[in-house]
Amino acid sequence: MSRILVIDDESIIGVILRHAFDAKGYETMVAEDGRTGMEMARAERPDAIVLDLMMPGVNGYEVLGEFHHSADLDDVPILVLTAVTLSQDRERCFAEGADAVMTKPFDPRDVVDAVDALLIPAKAS
Repeated sequence: MSRILVIDDESIIGVILRHAFDAKGYETMVAEDGRTGMEMARAERPDAIVLDLMMPGVNGYEVLGEFHHSADLDDVPILVLTAVTLSQDRERCFAEGADAVMTKPFDPRDVVDAVDALLIPAKAS
């Protein structure tokens, strides 16, 4: 069973995504801030991460940069799920190590499908 870490400061997003991922048979963990998310990622080693950008304290860009430059987490696929829609923000996400970017509002099924697609290479090996 694949393990998904959702890092988003909006608790309702965590609840919605936990329900959607659990319904597909994933084990889902939720962190409501960037610092906790980084700690959970290191401790739990998820198979994929869904990450918000705009969070108080440690924001999503900082989390991306930390994971991208971390030997133990740089291969974990990251889907950025954000309300930020400018093309330069999308480009920055990819430059910082994101594997995919989706915008809010979202359909939870689309998020699950996007994570499924990110995990396909891992399942094939």
